[in-house]
Parts: sequence; C-alpha cells; structure tokens
Amino acid sequence: MQALNEAAFSQPHWLLRAKGFNTEDWYGRPQRGTAMERNGGIENPNRTRLYTRNCVYYRFADSNARSDDAKQGGGWWLDYEQLEKVMSGCAATGMNLSQMARHYLAVPWEWSQADIVISAVFQQPMDAYEGRGRPVEITGRYLGRNAVDAGQGYSGNRNVIQLFVPDMRSHWRQTLTMVKVEDVRVFARQHRDIIRV
Repeated sequence: MQALNEAAFSQPHWLLRAKGFNTEDWYGRPQRGTAMERNGGIENPNRTRLYTRNCVYYRFADSNARSDDAKQGGGWWLDYEQLEKVMSGCAATGMNLSQMARHYLAVPWEWSQADIVISAVFQQPMDAYEGRGRPVEITGRYLGRNAVDAGQGYSGNRNVIQLFVPDMRSHWRQTLTMVKVEDVRVFARQHRDIIRV
C-alpha cells in the first residue's frame, strides 16, 4: 500500500531537511547558487515504512508552539527503543528527561523547549527517513543565544536513530490516533524505573 506522504519523497527539499539543510532560508534568498546551511539533521537518511496500529511513536515538542500542526504535525519522531535510550541516559548524567532529549537528539533550547512529549499510533501508512543524528553547531540559524544553551553546540548521541517524517503537517490529522500530549515531567514520572533521576 502506498504511503500517504508518498509524494514528498519525489520532492528533494524533504530529503534536504532530513539531512539538516536549512531549506527555508534557501528559498528566500535572492541569489541562486549560494551555499545552503547544514546544521543537525540525519547523517545518511534511509527511507523506511513506519509501523501501523501496533507501535507507539514519540516526539519531544515545544508547549509554546503556535498550533497543533506545529506540535503533532512536526516531522521528528522516535520509536520506543530509541526513546528508551534517551530515558536511560538520565541516570548516568543526572539530567532530567527534557535536558537529556536535547542532549541526545541535538535540539538546542533555542529551537525547542522539548517540554512536552507527544505519543501516538500511526493508523495509515506513512514513510520516514531514518538515521543517526548529526551535531548542531553554533552557526547560521542557531546562534546559541539562549542562556540554557550557554553558547554551546549539541553533539547528539550517534547511537540514537531518529525519524523524520516528510510532510507530516499535511497528514497527521488523518493518520495519528491514540494521541497523548503530556508535560515532560508527567511523562517522566511514568518511567521512573528507566529514568531513575
């Protein structure tokens, strides 16, 4: 069966976004042929089919996002096995779950507070790009200005496989079911056996 977001895989800008290229700035530039910034993203994205109806996926999001489209419709997701790696890192580092997510997934506070966890089941076929995350450095659209970021980059954790779902915003309402949006602290309390902080 064809994925709902099949058309996105023939549009090259989605692959560029998965790789961490800043396509939004690129399209706004008056001169063609200038270099496009790459920061974060997935190192060598591979296309994969997401499981439907029997697998819960997760994403860290910003409670201050303007709309549900920006929260549930965001492209970056994790399966439970990868989320468990993030949660397991809390005990060793003493970080809370929000800090650990930003640290392991290379998400500066400047980009997202990562203060809510969205969990959902995909009920319609959707494809994603998957792969190891790339570091985020202070350059271009990430300036390290937020005090929490303390003017530093985010190296990420290469053992965590991330998912980027192209054109998720157009499809989340018809594909996501069993959607839960929880404060990251509430979510963490339900997983104390893993987090142990």
